[in-house]
Amino acid sequence: MSKKVSKNKKVIKKKVAKKRVKIKKKSKQKLLNDVVLKEIIIRIAGERGYEIAKELMGNEIADEEIAKRMGIRVNLVRKVLYELYENRVVSYHRVRDEHSGWYVYYWRIEPERAREYFKHNKRLLIQKLEDRLDTERSTSFFNCGNGDLKLPFELAAENDFKCPRCGDKLEPYDNSGVVIALERQIESLRHHLVEY
Repeated sequence: MSKKVSKNKKVIKKKVAKKRVKIKKKSKQKLLNDVVLKEIIIRIAGERGYEIAKELMGNEIADEEIAKRMGIRVNLVRKVLYELYENRVVSYHRVRDEHSGWYVYYWRIEPERAREYFKHNKRLLIQKLEDRLDTERSTSFFNCGNGDLKLPFELAAENDFKCPRCGDKLEPYDNSGVVIALERQIESLRHHLVEY
């Protein structure tokens, strides 16, 4: 009777292990097909960084193992992983190796954290662009036409409507093109934010 129970436990453990492997494969394939995550990683760490990150998809793996699999230096792998870590795309936990006493770092992809961090940065950028748009709409600018900076009315008046760099006369500056460009950029960023 106890042999039968023991045998059933082994069968159940094997089925659970097979199911975990299937889930890992599905999870890895889902992450590999995630266009948004790929774009985030490439923006942060480039194409080479994405190749390194692909090794983590669906796995928790040590940096040395990634380097060995890819045939590259471990320092390069660590540099990319630290960059991804700073941008909240990956996380790690460390385990002390009983034989050497050194710590081994196991890394994993954090797709939801990456998306949230990316959305947060986009929202900050939109806010900065909206502030700039408000300034462009509410301020009268002047410039000399020689490629020098445009000055708000207050600074132009302080300089007697003469360019502080070249001394030429300051004329009203038409910033409608800047306003339109900012409006388009803000709209595009809002559209992309909805997609993520």
